Amino acid sequence: MMKKFIGALVVFVFCTGWLHAQTYDLKYKLKKGTDYRFYQETVMSIIQTLGFLEQEIKNEFKGITRFTPVGTEGNNIVLKTSFETLALKIESIMFNMNYDSSKPVNQDDEMARIYNGIVGKDFKMIITPQGTVVRIVGLNELIDKAIASMGNVQPQAASKLKRAMAAQMGEKALKGNMEMILSIYPKGAKRVGDKWSTGTVLTSALKANLSNNWTLADVSDKQWKLTGDGNISAQNIRAKMHGMDVVFNLKGKQKTEYSLNQADGWFINGKQSQQIDGTVNMNVSSQLPQGMDIPMKVKSTTYIEKR
Repeated sequence: MMKKFIGALVVFVFCTGWLHAQTYDLKYKLKKGTDYRFYQETVMSIIQTLGFLEQEIKNEFKGITRFTPVGTEGNNIVLKTSFETLALKIESIMFNMNYDSSKPVNQDDEMARIYNGIVGKDFKMIITPQGTVVRIVGLNELIDKAIASMGNVQPQAASKLKRAMAAQMGEKALKGNMEMILSIYPKGAKRVGDKWSTGTVLTSALKANLSNNWTLADVSDKQWKLTGDGNISAQNIRAKMHGMDVVFNLKGKQKTEYSLNQADGWFINGKQSQQIDGTVNMNVSSQLPQGMDIPMKVKSTTYIEKR
């Protein structure tokens, strides 16, 4: 009996040791012409303190995005990409929006009409096998066409709409947002327990730098389990907000857990959570003669699921 137990223990230790000694080529191995999709649901709360007034901005994003490999550029993957469904909700004292691609659009809602001009249309995204987004092509053109198709928009209003859409969904903003999800893999094979890092520049809701420290936490059921501990930093980052010069001084943390298919590297499911706080400094201007420092707290959760 003791011999059997010792034999079983030896087998267990051997198998466990073999699992941790085996290396895995962690990367996207997407098949040309195959459609890959994920459903994304992001809920974000931004709390700003203006004097004695606390203002909350609530953002919700839901949608299915399709990625179809159509070729390569060197080692990079060229993806024909489309927002197949999209729902966006923004609630604040200053601005409210509620768009859902599955529902009829009010023709007086200019932003909703622009989103309608994007949903279901293809643009290109080029990524590395590790998930770094090299560039996005054709999305800004879709935004321009959607605004032009409205016909009765004055040039000044059209320019304002373009800036608003560029900040939310333009090529530069989407590059950072997509990279925050996709840029997860290392260069070179890894074992269970190995670590590596990635970096991303965010430019949409917040201007910030994201650095992630990843771990191959487990390998089982033909899946890779990745965990990520990220640092978000926006130190002395300058930007324009409503025509005014602002300086972001924010920092925070991001936690990520992903389950991925070993065969192609694509998502099975995952979750990201962020907590950020700091200040946004609004410089002295004709609109704000004394300037203003606005304390800010941001919390967000993103769920990803293969579709």
